[in-house]
Amino acid sequence: MSTYDALRGTGPRATDSGSDYPGPNLELLEAQARVCTGPHQTRPLGNPDGPQPASILEIILKSLVGGLPREETASSAQMGAFFTAMTLRNYFPEATRWSPAEREAFCHYQSMLEEKLPPEIRYLMAPMRGYVPTNPTEAVVVTALEKILRAKHLDYGETRQMCTAVLSDAVKPALKAAALIGQRMNRETYEEVRGYLDAFFAPEEVRPIAVNSLTHFGQPYDGVTRYFRPTLFVAAVRAALGEASVLHSVDVMPPKNGVTEEAILKALGANTTLSLEQTAARIADKTVGFGYVSQREYSPGAYALRELRVHIKKRPPWAATEKAQQFFSAVGARGTGPRAAANYMVLGYYHIGYEKPLLQLAWERGFDGAVAVKGEEGSSHYALRLGKPSTSDRMAINYSQGFLRVDGHREDFAVDINPSDYGFGYARSPRPESISPHAFAEAGIAALSGQKGHIYDRIVLNTAMVDYLLGICPEPRRAITRARAAIDDGSALKHLRAYVAASC
Repeated sequence: MSTYDALRGTGPRATDSGSDYPGPNLELLEAQARVCTGPHQTRPLGNPDGPQPASILEIILKSLVGGLPREETASSAQMGAFFTAMTLRNYFPEATRWSPAEREAFCHYQSMLEEKLPPEIRYLMAPMRGYVPTNPTEAVVVTALEKILRAKHLDYGETRQMCTAVLSDAVKPALKAAALIGQRMNRETYEEVRGYLDAFFAPEEVRPIAVNSLTHFGQPYDGVTRYFRPTLFVAAVRAALGEASVLHSVDVMPPKNGVTEEAILKALGANTTLSLEQTAARIADKTVGFGYVSQREYSPGAYALRELRVHIKKRPPWAATEKAQQFFSAVGARGTGPRAAANYMVLGYYHIGYEKPLLQLAWERGFDGAVAVKGEEGSSHYALRLGKPSTSDRMAINYSQGFLRVDGHREDFAVDINPSDYGFGYARSPRPESISPHAFAEAGIAALSGQKGHIYDRIVLNTAMVDYLLGICPEPRRAITRARAAIDDGSALKHLRAYVAASC
């Protein structure tokens, strides 16, 4: 089953600009996987073991004249991403620029492409010829592309305006794809990262909430396909310990279409369409103590671009940024005394380098502590075995770095979390027998009911290490003891069940 079929099979198809995409063409997707990447990772077309550039251009030309079945037709978004990549590679190092086979193919098909390509895609192939936008919103994206297609960067304001335009229905899919792939290939700057984050959910929209502490958990929106996803159950344990949490994700997201918190909540019978106001009420309710926000609710425009993610092949630049979203700010519970409210953030990442801007975002937003974990499948989830420790050249799974705000100053830390130091004696990090929302829901309920095993241990380890590193519990073994107690006395399960009931 193709990625597109997997996405289509999960429910109503996402649409863009009011119509479904054809395809995508799988051969063109393979070509995109090779060329729509960074200056040192790109693999030119024309090698014997990969797509041939002449064949790719023939697919594009056939698609333009209706010469392929709809399911095999290359979409305009695919074409936009592909031609943007080819244009940007003119600025790449010699090894990743055009191959002789690519130059020969483009020379042969040049006149046919110029005749058949629509104006916006022709512009992406040859930016010097210009393009006249069809509306003011499209003009914002085209103005940004004038820089992006020359391997230049945008400032914060330009990025935020461009992303806002991309989230609308007023921009052609090819131009949306070009902007996203172009920024990814150019390696977005910190100002661009900030711009994407604020276009999705502006900092001025953050809502105060009457709790003493609140932790935002940011996980990859495309879910997991190999390991148990414990975040929801960690939130229930922390709620039982008096530490509120907010989770955010989607039901399903390409390219992995893995299991997410929303999918697990649905399997448990919870309502996943709560508004921000309704979520805030559940977090502030001491019998619940945590909440979930769907991207479908906080940024419908971003959610509607799920299908575009399939057609551009690579994750868009905001795939890392969206994990750092903030929706609420703890301001202290009424009538609880002088304790200052505290805000925390926990983030997962895979690609080394993203942890630094994500932590900087948390610092600038005023968080009291944050931790970025190189966890399993790019999540913040700790594996039950460390493996090889981190070195100056390599970060291990379970490598954690972050900061605490102490008297207004930033105190940074970096450490490997080795489960064996705390009595978790696993020779390898176990994988669940079945990977599905229902299987994860059943396994999580069993663990919160006291059933010992690797699911139970994952929930305990992840709860304890988060609270330890954030300074909530100053001693790791004490953090483990109290996490186990919150499960074994049934209070964590009680909070999970209270959330499900309160969401309906």
